Amino acid sequence: MASKDQQVREVVEGMALGLVALGVTRVTSSKSQLEFAFSHAWRRWSHADEYPSIGRAPKPDNVFWIGVTQSERRNGATVVWCERGTEYEVGIRFEGWTPEDAVDLVGGRPLAQWVDLSTPFRERLDRA
Repeated sequence: MASKDQQVREVVEGMALGLVALGVTRVTSSKSQLEFAFSHAWRRWSHADEYPSIGRAPKPDNVFWIGVTQSERRNGATVVWCERGTEYEVGIRFEGWTPEDAVDLVGGRPLAQWVDLSTPFRERLDRA
């Protein structure tokens, strides 16, 4: 089983990858809005139970938030969240790469499953 850090990294990168696949390149940097959107998406995602270190945490949304804040500094990250004032820029670190190119470097999950996680996340942020 993957460590807590590995699970968090995969979900944080996978969420960003799904967002990029949806055409989203910027989201708010508001902690409360990101945590609320994550909780909304996490409860609906059929694969959440495959990440027990996140799901069993007292505050899974805070675990996600911490992972997002560490993303830009993480060595070897394929998909990153870069803070730009009141927003996070999400993107693939390798110029010219598409989500399809990067998905194999973000765990073993198909891109469609990351999109399934990212869709309700984005929808909740759009309503905020």
